[in-house]
Amino acid sequence: MSCGETISAHELLYELVPKLKATEAMVNDTLAARLMMTTDPEERQRLETFKTEFELQRSMIHMNLEHLLRRHAEALAAPRRGSERRHTLPLDEHEATAVARARQLYRRAQQLKGAR
Repeated sequence: MSCGETISAHELLYELVPKLKATEAMVNDTLAARLMMTTDPEERQRLETFKTEFELQRSMIHMNLEHLLRRHAEALAAPRRGSERRHTLPLDEHEATAVARARQLYRRAQQLKGAR
């Protein structure tokens, strides 16, 4: 079941998940503002398509991250309790894809943010 890729419990809980939430908020806020402001039908359609694609991607990421969180619930409880023990979580191929896509979304959002 494991694909050989891993993530630390700490990275998952304190880096990946918060960055994903921040990225989602930024993209949703930006899309909402741009959709409200545009009067061009082609631009509106392009933004609506992007919004749909983003929501599908977000759903896939969430579904697989939720699976990862449930599968490793016991190991993930340790960092929350302040345990110094480092837990490395093996990822299945769907979880590894979700982690990679979450990281990619964050990087792309940061690039867009910097391009303003």
